Amino acid sequence: MRSCSRRRFPFLTFAILMLLAFSLVFAQTGKLRTLLDEAEKLHDANDYNGTMLKLREAEKIDKNNPEVLWKIARAYFDFSDQEPDNEEVQKKNLYPGFEYAKRCVEIAPNIAGGHQYYAILIGRIGEIEGTKQKIKNSYAVKEHTLKAIELAPDEPGNYHVMGRWHFALADLSWIERQIASIIYATPPKASFEEAEKYFLKAHELEPDDVRHVLWLGKTYIELDKEDQARKMFETVLKMKAESDSDKAMQNEARELLKKL
Repeated sequence: MRSCSRRRFPFLTFAILMLLAFSLVFAQTGKLRTLLDEAEKLHDANDYNGTMLKLREAEKIDKNNPEVLWKIARAYFDFSDQEPDNEEVQKKNLYPGFEYAKRCVEIAPNIAGGHQYYAILIGRIGEIEGTKQKIKNSYAVKEHTLKAIELAPDEPGNYHVMGRWHFALADLSWIERQIASIIYATPPKASFEEAEKYFLKAHELEPDDVRHVLWLGKTYIELDKEDQARKMFETVLKMKAESDSDKAMQNEARELLKKL
């Protein structure tokens, strides 16, 4: 009897320890989910500081969680997007944000958010580093955005990024095109017509977003469709501004209207 009892106690101890371990993991998983949900509500309310604080707490629980990684990348982008003309703010946020998006893509290559913000952030980095880097980065922007569209076909932001991609490359000056030809034997092919298609798709999926309407207007200017451009800019001015970024876009629309 004693021998049997001695064999049973180690087993019971092991079982209790395993139960405690599973309980701890379950509790941590639940806490992580709660933090991510809270972060998303704050993000929807445009509370970007609050969003980042919640995501930092989530990162302490699981630093390699793909959702945590791409949402931190998005949070950095949100900070940069509030002051698009401030190079110091851009550098402070774009570079660390890109590293989070890059890690997400490496760890979980089938997560759309990782590809989406990889593309957005590397594209913005190219813009602040100059024409040569912008053109070099454009291939990665296209690759990762199209992958994000494949993985999340109903996400409007991805179509907007592709619209911006076509607009930026179609708008290259003659000198910039020569630089592109030096860097690549075949420079990226892009057009304002394709930009229009992508912006229209983004607007269809997300009609209340100011940026889709503004960029449709800018594209219509390039396509010599001034009446449609005017209509888009007037629509932008009637829309509710949800953030400082929206207000800046409304100011841009107001200035563009004056030139039509």
